[in-house]
Amino acid sequence: MVDVVGVRHRVDGARELRYSADSVVVVAGVPGAGKSTLLRRLFPGDSAVRVFDSERIRNRWMPVLGVLPYAWWRPLVHVTYYVSVLRAMRRDGGPMVVHDCATRPWVRQLLGWRAKRAGLPLHLVLLDVPGDVARDGQWVRGRIVRAGSMATHCRRWPGLLAKAADDPSHVVPGAASAVVLNRRQANQLESISFGRKLSVVSD
Repeated sequence: MVDVVGVRHRVDGARELRYSADSVVVVAGVPGAGKSTLLRRLFPGDSAVRVFDSERIRNRWMPVLGVLPYAWWRPLVHVTYYVSVLRAMRRDGGPMVVHDCATRPWVRQLLGWRAKRAGLPLHLVLLDVPGDVARDGQWVRGRIVRAGSMATHCRRWPGLLAKAADDPSHVVPGAASAVVLNRRQANQLESISFGRKLSVVSD
């Protein structure tokens, strides 16, 4: 076991990430990095851990709003999503896992502010995937991010990694730790669990 509090780690061969029962874990990466895929694999069906992913809202609304271009109702999905996340932090506490690209400064500020107000420790899992690989992931899922928007995400991402290396709280205010995983390492991960001391369990 390796204590990861307060530092950034690139972990190789990690099978499990363990956090305290009151934790909020933000799984971040550029669009197409594999966040939703990872969360579906680690938290299938009815999980005791509350998982927040805007894709679930989109899929739920698709039968009704899908006749319209997604760009028209994307802002409504995002507003609904972040309101639900912030409300859950205030009302229910941890453990919870939050899907986010982390490249929007205002979102990072909101998440950090709410976690601090709710007295919840916040941790980061950063999926570090090259832009071309992430773009391939978008094609696989059938949701292509506009080229200009994708360029912005990819331009900001290296700076986030550098901040996490210096201090995770420079990425999200109050963040206690940051674990960085590439695609292979993310595929090796078998669980994100809660209720024990924060640690990384490897082979």
